Order: sequence, then structure tokens, then C-alpha cells
Amino acid sequence: MRLPLAPRACLLLLLSLAAAAALSWAALTRLQVDTDIVHAMPRTEAVLRDAMTIFASHPVHDQIAVDLALDEAAPDRLLALGQALEARMRASGLFAQVGNQEWGDLLPELVAGLPERLPHLLGREELEREVAPRLEAQALSAQVAACARTLAGMEGIGQARLIAGDPLNLRELLLAKMAPLAPVQGAVLYRGALLSRDQKHLLVTARPRLPGSDTGQARALAAFFADVEAGLLAPLRAQGLNPQCTPMGAYRAALDNEEVVRHDVAFALLLSTFGIALLLLFTFPRPWLGLLSLVPSLVGTAAALFVYSLIFRSVSILVLGFGGALISITVDYGISYLLLLDRRHETHGKAVARELQSIGGRIALLTTVGAFLALALSGFPLFAELGLFTALGFLGTYLFVMLVFPKIFPVLPPGPARPLPLRTLVRWLGSRGRAGAVLAALLLLLLLPFAKPVFHISLQEMNSVRPATQAAEARFTKIWGDMGSQVALMLRADSLERMQSENDRLLRQLAEDRRAERIGPYFAPAMLFPGEELARQHLADWRAFWTPERVQSVQEGLAEAGRKAGFAPDAFAPFLRLLHTEKLPENMAPPPGLLPLLGIRGGNGQGYAQFISVRPGPAYEAAAFFARYHGLAHIFDGPYFAERLGHLLCTNFIQGLALVVALVFFFHLVFSLNLRLSLLTMLPPFFAFVCTLGTLKLLGHPLDIPALMLAIVIFGMGDDYAVYTVYGFQRYLDSDHPSYLLARTTVFMSAASTLIGFGVLCCAEHPLLKSVGLTSLLGVGYSLLGASLLLPPLLRHAFREKPLPADSPLRPRVLQHFRLLEAYPRVFARCKLALDPMFRDLPELLAEKRDIHTIYDIGCGFGVPACWALERWPGARIYGVDPDPERVHVASRAVGERGEIRCGWATDRPFFTDRADLVLLLDMLHYLDGAALEKTLDQALKALAPGGLLLIRHSQKPAGPRSWRWHLEERRVRLAGHATFYRSADELAALLRRRNCSVLHSGPTAGDPELAWLLCQR
Repeated sequence: MRLPLAPRACLLLLLSLAAAAALSWAALTRLQVDTDIVHAMPRTEAVLRDAMTIFASHPVHDQIAVDLALDEAAPDRLLALGQALEARMRASGLFAQVGNQEWGDLLPELVAGLPERLPHLLGREELEREVAPRLEAQALSAQVAACARTLAGMEGIGQARLIAGDPLNLRELLLAKMAPLAPVQGAVLYRGALLSRDQKHLLVTARPRLPGSDTGQARALAAFFADVEAGLLAPLRAQGLNPQCTPMGAYRAALDNEEVVRHDVAFALLLSTFGIALLLLFTFPRPWLGLLSLVPSLVGTAAALFVYSLIFRSVSILVLGFGGALISITVDYGISYLLLLDRRHETHGKAVARELQSIGGRIALLTTVGAFLALALSGFPLFAELGLFTALGFLGTYLFVMLVFPKIFPVLPPGPARPLPLRTLVRWLGSRGRAGAVLAALLLLLLLPFAKPVFHISLQEMNSVRPATQAAEARFTKIWGDMGSQVALMLRADSLERMQSENDRLLRQLAEDRRAERIGPYFAPAMLFPGEELARQHLADWRAFWTPERVQSVQEGLAEAGRKAGFAPDAFAPFLRLLHTEKLPENMAPPPGLLPLLGIRGGNGQGYAQFISVRPGPAYEAAAFFARYHGLAHIFDGPYFAERLGHLLCTNFIQGLALVVALVFFFHLVFSLNLRLSLLTMLPPFFAFVCTLGTLKLLGHPLDIPALMLAIVIFGMGDDYAVYTVYGFQRYLDSDHPSYLLARTTVFMSAASTLIGFGVLCCAEHPLLKSVGLTSLLGVGYSLLGASLLLPPLLRHAFREKPLPADSPLRPRVLQHFRLLEAYPRVFARCKLALDPMFRDLPELLAEKRDIHTIYDIGCGFGVPACWALERWPGARIYGVDPDPERVHVASRAVGERGEIRCGWATDRPFFTDRADLVLLLDMLHYLDGAALEKTLDQALKALAPGGLLLIRHSQKPAGPRSWRWHLEERRVRLAGHATFYRSADELAALLRRRNCSVLHSGPTAGDPELAWLLCQR
């Protein structure tokens, strides 16, 4: 079939597609795709802000832990395997730090410095509880004997100085406090390696050089561990062993997220485009024309992405995933336009664009864009991005349809006649009448008890990981425990001195909470490197503890025990000198080399950050703990974070719902200026909202983060179906009108295309996209059902004619003609009747004429004078002509069955056969040049019966200054590309007299010298 498109139209289409491709390429080149869902989290509460700060800074966020396993307890073999893996990891260049070497290198330095700092590290309670029992004679002798045995063995090499400074092994008390620093609790340290209790698993930890959320780094790490499987483990399996390597880290989630979302995006684009194309093929008389409805969506989405890239530097991959569905959502405008264009008679592109706007296109765009922009107030950066991106997509698509499509399709010839089953289905749905409305109402009542929203937030479900990653995580947690069950604290300071001071405060609070069993064992750097205030307090406690009697007792006990064990008399002199310590050391800050061991990072002029992990105790209360420590440290507690996030979601859901409903209702009220019509338009969205909540509850699907989309989808997008149904009926007033059938087909097609897009997302692997798909699918489906079943009988009732009694005042009876029309003509008619002096002059000018039966209104406009005449002469019939199709439509609706209005020019021959008793030429002669004026007068007089009246009101140049109304009209006409031609009353009277007309009245309008009346009789 040859496409009936001019070469210029084909060129415009090709240029549009090329522009879409170029804009998409430019946008994706500028934008950095963010695969970490955490960056999309809100920061409106302190709990959430602290969590995001720790997520961004905590070293464990990018740490990798590798579980090496054998089927049997073989620690030496596991150790050799672990050393081989660590060697490969170091050689790869992918890791900044591998294994526990950091601990092994730093611990000796730390231990060596402990004895001389004992007076500043032990408080009163520890001295009495832990140190005092060691001073008993029997305990002291046993400890000195143990020191002698240590020095006699291989492990005693280099320990003499340490034992001399701490013969009571008090350093053991301090080192025990560092146990919580171990990567996992309950592990066994074997020759510097961490083994599980059953000695079948070995843990290797590492820190990548680049963040694990970097997808390039993630792919490199995945390839490295694949090589480990092939190069390190496969040979062992060939020897009959069964080694297993299970790496865990943020890189796996980042890689899974990218792969899953890329798959979902490609799948959504392919399937939604194919489904919509198939739907279009069976809907349009010319299927190829239906396929072109995808062009505005492609261009609009590409333009939205490009504009977005000018505002932001990164985009969430979930927003891109939603882009696939966006094409199927914004295709509504293209479908609507082309359905109205593809008819069995010739159509004009500009006229179709105006018709689409008149049946609700503008208000549909306004409510949808407004609803999606309201997402920016949700507090969720992800949905703020999504709202802006989608609003831009809708706006770009709409502008393309309204501005470019009329140039591609200036005129379209009549389409072929072929059966279109979809339109039959649409007609059948709309004809269900009361039965359909009752069925929908019963469904609403059935689901209403289940429509209470239930929220559920899971941090794990916010990222999508593949089954292999889930299984690996389960195995890892079973062996090594859940490393994420602890509460993380993060301190920041500009200097180490400031950090130590803050640590002192923190340690006091932690100690108090430990005594109250709010937390379990913990380690804080102030335990080994206190600040000045805490060190002074410890020194005072030390001096108070070592009374002269106790010093003498220890001195004698050490001398006796040392003599028996073979120590020199002054072997423990360094320790005894410590008992008399009186001042603090000059520098109490930890050496820079020990900072990583203490969980402190930073320096180099950029400040310091310290991380502490604590385990909740039996009396732990998350809210009280956060309130206690907030301001001193940043806190992250996973369950409490999820709880606050859920509360925020619930609050934002309710606030967002109220905002969107108020916004959409306000737009409807302003656009329609009709309360009843606005309420009718809001009915299907409310129906859809209740039914969607009820269905989700019955499906066991609680509301999650995508629930914020629910109000937007239903009241922003689903509301469009009610808009086209209600405003289309208002325009055509006949449910069987061919154009109204097209409008309802547009609704069905728009919903079907959107259902395809969201239905595809229901098959997505990513749980967030899948939830968006299910929630939106139900919302859109129920919106369509409400618009198709609830509205038709209600609209027929609302738009019934209600004529006023004949004895009512004239003005209300005239306005009654416009009661069911759109807002603008209603307001125009009301203002015209109230402000135009015409309607004060007409009764006097036409007072003598009582037997008027036929009226011809040339340039009738919206028909306000015509309706006045019909109410002035109840038995009259009116004919009118106007060049503007929209004004003709309004005037035809206003006069109803009592007249006929056609689109045409003033110079056209009258289209009716009766002779008119009254011909009206009101406020239009200044648009006509000389030739057109004379021809118009000839045609008017040809239609006028003998003795009939010709009533003219014309604009004339005033003698004095001209009013703002005159200048406004002059500018309006010139902007439209036309000229004005003003004549005096004498000039017009002379033209009429030459045509055998007598002038009965000539004079200016009361109070307005720029307008003049001329009443003539044939």
C-alpha cells in the first residue's frame, strides 16, 4: 500500500526519528547511570540522613569477604588455599588491602605500647574488679611463673621488655576489649587466619581499590573470581577435593542490579513496543497510520531524557527502566490524535488538534504533568527524578502531537471502510447503562473493606539480586553470621585531639548502656587512646587504687615470686615505677599507623571519620538509642531505618494522595467551572483507588516504596480516561455520536497501551520495577473500568436538558442555552450579556417587530445574540454562519434544534430556502474589505424577506482618543495576519440606500462611541 504522505511529510518523520536518536545519544553520553538504589533514598529525617552518610562512608560498604570451604576439617589445607587466593588477589591489582595482614602488622606495635600507658587506660571499676584479684599472693605467683615459662619458650623471644613492664599481664584486659573488632564473632584464629568453629571454612577479607558500586569494577571482580574457580579450585577438584569459593560484597548487588535492570529495560521496550504495534494494527482503518502514533512517544521520551541531562548529571537506572513503560504511556496522545484523524471523510490536521484539545487534551496533560511533578515533594529522590522525567516526557509528546503532527498531516484523505472489532467492544461497554454502573458499584462495595493500606519496607527488596547471589548470601550468613545485624556509629572530627575528646563522651555513654544491657560488647578507640579529660580521670583512679600498702604488697610479692621463678631482683622495676605515675604523657594521640586498626580513617587535612559497631542488647530500644546518640555520632540501625522509612512512606502516601487529589480537582474545577462535572470526573479515580488497595490486600502484596506512585498513576494518568469520557460527552452530547465513539476508543486504546507497558513491568526481575508494574496495572485497569461503566449513565443524567419556564427573566433563559457547554463559552456568554451594551439596545431597536419567524445571523460567533433572539421570539428559527469551526460548534449546541449553524463566509449564498424576517450583521463588518462588504450586503438582502429588518452594529474610528478595547481588538486582528476596515455610519447607509433599503435608525451605541447601530428595512 502506498503511503498517502507527501515527500515533505516523510522528511519530517525521518527528521523527527533522527532527532530522537540524536537526543537519546547526547543524553546518555552526558548522564552517569546510577545503579545504587541507596542514592535514591530520602534524607528528610535525621535517621535517614545518618544512614545515607554511613552508607557513603563506611569501609565495610565496599569490603569483600570470601568464604573458602572444604568438606572436611583440614585447617592446614584451608590455610594453604587461603594463602594462594590472597596471593592471586594481591597480584590482580584490584584490591587495596587483602587478608588480615593489617591486623598482624599493627597488633605488635599496639601491644608494645600498652604497658607504659596502663595508668591512663584503666578506670576505678576495672581496677577493683579485674586488677585487685590479680594482686592476691597465689594469683601473683602463678602469673610470674607463667611469665617465666613464656620467656623459656620460643614465643618468649622479644617479650622480656613487655613482661618487665607488665608482669601482671594487665594488657590482656585491654586486648580483650578489642574482640568486637574481629570481622566476625565466634571465629577461631589459626596461624593468623580466621576459621569457622568446625574448621571447614576460612574467611578472607579484602578492600577493592574502587567502590564495589562501580559497575566496571564489579565486572572486573566477577571475572577475577571466575578465574579463581577455573585456575585455583578446578585443579583441586581434579584431585578429589571439593573446594568452594563464595565471594560476597557490594559488587555482586551492583552487578546484579545493572544486569537485571538492563534486561528489564530491553524486555520492556521490546515487548511493549511489539504489543502496542499489534494493538494499533487492529484498531485503525489504516494500520500504518496507527504505527506512527509511536513517533511522538519516542521523540518526547528522548527530548525528556535530553532536558533531564541538562539539569542533572546522573540518573537512576530505575528511572531508565521506567522509560520503557513511559513510551507505552505517552503514546496516548499520538493514538488520540490519529484516531480522530483517520476517518472515512477528509480531515485536517489543525482541526483535529483543536478537537483533541476540546475533548480534554489540555486538562488531561495538565493533571498528568501536575500529578507527576507532585512526586518531587515526596521526599524520595528516586521519585522526584521519576516525576520530573515523566512530566517532561508527557509534555514533549504532547507538544510534538500538537505542533508537528499537523504539519506532517495537513490534510488526510478519507480512509477505507473495514470492520474494527475494538470499536464494537467500546460501544458495547458504553451501552451497559445502569447494569454496568451497578456492577461497578458492587465491586467497589466488595473491595472497600480490604482497602486499608498496609505498608512494608525491606532494604533487601530495594536491590535486586539473582538467585545465585541470594543462595551465596544465605550460605555465608549460616557460617559466619549476619554481619549487618550490628548498629553502626560514625564520628567526624577535624583533628585527632577533637576526635579523642568526642570519643571520651561516647565511651561514657556506651559504658552506661552496657551496664543497662542496652548493648552488647563493643570496642571504642577511647579504651586504648583516651582524650585528656578521660586520661586524667583514669590517672586519678590509678593513683587512688595504688595505696602505699598495696604498692608495698605488690612489690614484695613480685620480688618473692620473681626470685622463685629465677628473675633478677630488679626485673620488674619498669612496672613498679608505673605505680607512681603522676602526670600525663605529652602526646596521647594514637600513632598514625594504628588508625586503621582503630576504625579511624582520614587525615591529610580532610578531617577524620571513625566507625564503631555495637550489638543490640536485651534492653535495646532503637528510638531511645538514636535520640541518646544523635548529635554526637551518626547512627545506622537497619531495622530502625526500615521502620522510619516505612513511616515516612505512609506519611508521604497520605500527604501525596491529598495533594494530588486536591491538585487534580482544582485543575478540573478551574478548567470546567462546573462542580458537578468536576465531581463526575473524579469518580472513576476514587473507584480505581479503592479497588486497587483492596485487590493488593487480597493478593497479599503490601504497599512498598512504589506505592507512592499509586495516587499519581490513578489520579494523574487514570484520571485521563474520565477526562476524555466526560469532556467528550460534554462536547457531543450523544453517546452514539461517531466522534464520541472515537473519543471513547481513544480512552480504551490509551488504557490498553498503558496496561501493556505496566503489564510488561510485572514480568520484570527487579522487585521495585515489578511492584511499580503491578500497582500501576491495577490502578490503570480499574480507572478504565470506572470510566467505562460508571460514567455513561451518570453523564446522560447530568446532561439532560432543563428548560426554564417561559415567564422566567430573559437573561437566565439565554444563559440556559450555554449551561451544558464548555467553560469558556459559558463564561463568554455570561460576560457578554452582563457587559455588552448590545443587549440594552436590542429591545428598544426591535420593539416594533413582533412577528419574526426566521432570523439569519451572519458572523454569529458563539451565538449569544442568536440565543437572545430565540428567547425574545419563542417561535422563531435561526440560521447562522461563521468561518470558525469551534464557534460554529458552540453556536450549534447553544441554539439546539431551533436553528442551524454552518461553517462558511459572510459572502457565501444563504444555505436555507426561507426568507428571513431579521438579518443580523453584528461586530464583523470591519473584517471585510470593500468588495467583500458589498457582496455580503448583497447576500444578506437576498436572504431578507420584503419588509424584513437588517440590523448592523459596526466599529468606527472615534473622533477623540481611542479606548483600550479598540487598541486590543486592533492588535489581535493584526497578530492574526488580517487587516481592519472601518467605515462611518454615513458610508454604510449610502451603500444600503443604493440597494433600495430605508434606514430606520442610525446612531452610536449607548456609552460607546466606537460602536454604532444601523437599522434598515428592505
